Formats: sequence, C-alpha cells, structure tokens
Amino acid sequence: MHGKILLLDSKPPVRGATARHLTAAGFTVLTARTDAQARSLLDTHLFDAVLIDHPFGRPGLDEGLRFARDLRMQDPRVPLLLMTALPLEEVRDSAWASGITKLLPKPQLMPVLILHLSALIPAAANEDLPHPVPMR
Repeated sequence: MHGKILLLDSKPPVRGATARHLTAAGFTVLTARTDAQARSLLDTHLFDAVLIDHPFGRPGLDEGLRFARDLRMQDPRVPLLLMTALPLEEVRDSAWASGITKLLPKPQLMPVLILHLSALIPAAANEDLPHPVPMR
C-alpha cells in the first residue's frame, strides 16, 4: 500500500476517475465532494496526504484553500497537494499562504500525479513502515 489519500473534488466524473487511477496505483482513496464531507472524513480517518482540486466547491469561493488553511492549523505535517486549472501565477501566493505543500497544474498525467503523491508520503518511500499522519 502506498498510503491513504483524501481527495477533494466537487466534480463527480473527475473525482471518480482520479480515485480509480490512484487506487489502481496502490493508494487507499477516500473522496469528498464538499468541505463538510472532507471534515467529516478527517474526524474518523487518518490520511497520509490530501489532494485538493482548485477551485473546489462553489464557484467564486476558495473553499479548497480555506480548507487547507484550517487543516494546516490543526496539523502542520500532513502533505497537501493542490491541483489547479487556473494559471499558476494567480494561485501560487495564496496556495503557499494556505499551507499547500505542492502545487500542480491541471490537467496532469496520472503517472506524474502518482509520482508526486508518492514523493510526498513518507510511507511510500518505505513500504515496510507505514505511518499515517493524524489529522486531529
């Protein structure tokens, strides 16, 4: 197993396809369509990384970045990967200020995304020692 991922994406087809690819690559993936669903999952599960689509949630709102800021205040260690279709220059400063660990443009080839996630998750580097990062 490569680690447990929380995937936040408000678009069902994208969320489903991404989850299937990551699962096929050996990750355990739980998905959330809304901020509230993601927070509920954090109450009951430990995750090795969080993958956030941007913009996430309702149009015009930075729910994904707000979620990242709130999560970062609770746990500074969990890797947060933000993927965006917006120009990176527009998102970079607010992403870093929100505590995002890695920022990637969309679309992203799935093998590249898997490599980035694997590099962010300590357990992926040493399959014998899985250590999920507590979120709460």
